[in-house]
Amino acid sequence: MRNTRRSFLYHDVATALRARIARGTYPAGERLPSLSELMDEFEVSAITIRRALTELTYEGLIRGHQGLGVFVKEKPRIHRVLAGDPDRSIGDEIARAGFTPRLEEIGFSEITADDDVAARLRVPRGAKLFMHQKLTFANDEPVALHSWRFRPRLAKQLREDLSTQFIFPLLKKRKIEVDNLRCEFSSTVLGEEQSSFFGLPAGSPMMRVDYTMTTKAGAPVIIGVTLARADRFTFEVNLPQRRGRR
Repeated sequence: MRNTRRSFLYHDVATALRARIARGTYPAGERLPSLSELMDEFEVSAITIRRALTELTYEGLIRGHQGLGVFVKEKPRIHRVLAGDPDRSIGDEIARAGFTPRLEEIGFSEITADDDVAARLRVPRGAKLFMHQKLTFANDEPVALHSWRFRPRLAKQLREDLSTQFIFPLLKKRKIEVDNLRCEFSSTVLGEEQSSFFGLPAGSPMMRVDYTMTTKAGAPVIIGVTLARADRFTFEVNLPQRRGRR
């Protein structure tokens, strides 16, 4: 039993270091503790530490610099542009950052409107609605959680493709009229339930974007919330200037 346990020690070290990198204890670009420091901390041999570091190198999390040490690799940030362009999805921008985008549906369920949702969608409190949730991945890393709320008729129109397509191109495909997109930006932290989706500790910093899509007449179509990893995204908003009358 003792020999079996020792053979897996490198995996335990790799798991601990991986978790520290994920929660920002070792930020991107920072040097990891030296070989001797890690040996002292984990009370293992140099071979065990090297095996753990090799595993993290294969995963693309760290890289070594001859004579300088081992550093956390910097990942390209995903540049999210919100400019009212239905052809520009978050998936396209993940691809432009060099990652493979992927969606994973978490749930599609019937809900009743609370005071806040009722006011934003202009429906009676307690009205029947549908909520759809899905994760967006960059390669195999979850980077954003989306929650959308629809009236039943629209939910039925979109249901077939919701789990596999990004929302803005899907609305265009289904010819759903959206004339205006309002975005509210704020900072937040992961709750206990949300942390399990991202594989990050509760309390990790996140960016929050609240969306309200309306028709030309100003009627709300969809409301939604996106929680995006603050260390993986940069949001850009284009604001064309209105020219005054002369």
